[in-house]
Amino acid sequence: MNNELTNIWKWQAGMAAHLRFPFENAARIPHNHSQAWQDLFVISMLEGRRGGRYLEVGANVASFHNNTCLLNKQFDWQGISLEYDPACLQSWIEERPEADFVIADALGLNYAEALPRWFGEENKRIDYLQLDIDPSFNTLQVLRRLPLDTYRFSVITFETDSYSGDQRARDESREILRHHGYQLVAPDLCVMYEVVSPNPIPFEDWWVDPQAVDPRKIAELQQLPHAPLLPQHILFRD
Repeated sequence: MNNELTNIWKWQAGMAAHLRFPFENAARIPHNHSQAWQDLFVISMLEGRRGGRYLEVGANVASFHNNTCLLNKQFDWQGISLEYDPACLQSWIEERPEADFVIADALGLNYAEALPRWFGEENKRIDYLQLDIDPSFNTLQVLRRLPLDTYRFSVITFETDSYSGDQRARDESREILRHHGYQLVAPDLCVMYEVVSPNPIPFEDWWVDPQAVDPRKIAELQQLPHAPLLPQHILFRD
């Protein structure tokens, strides 16, 4: 892909023309909110879906570097945003007062009981699962607690923080998700973060459910070079 797009980390006018997987109304997006394009990845995998549902574990503040703000505000998605730190509440009150923001310890929840209460008893499909709490080993504990035998997640972003050298969360999460039939389309995805390194650092894995995402998209993404793999490589064509 061209260097100009590789070096950009926020949505800008005209980017819709370069999307690897174009979707309706992409050109109308004013800006995105994720740190590393997670929101655009989700919506591009699901054909610009409107009215989707999300479970956001490790929500932090309402808009800055938030992965569900675009989905919620521009595409009418609804869901549950979990956050441990009550200091984040004010931003949700001010910026996304209509969103369901829950202050809770993600490690202490019974998800088999909570998900039916939050999303209803009948529909076991949730369109986006974000797993991102610190440290990454705690993120793994949440994945272990999810009722993966009964609920399906169309798109999953799992923060591994592989750059730290601790690969436990990355390796075991891959075993779990592959066992449940998910496809890894962006392994060891990298971000630029000069505080840690001047080079791209691997921090996240991106997954999709082949029951919900076009298999042609999965095949194309799995053929991309993986050294290093940036979000822009996933989202945009050359």
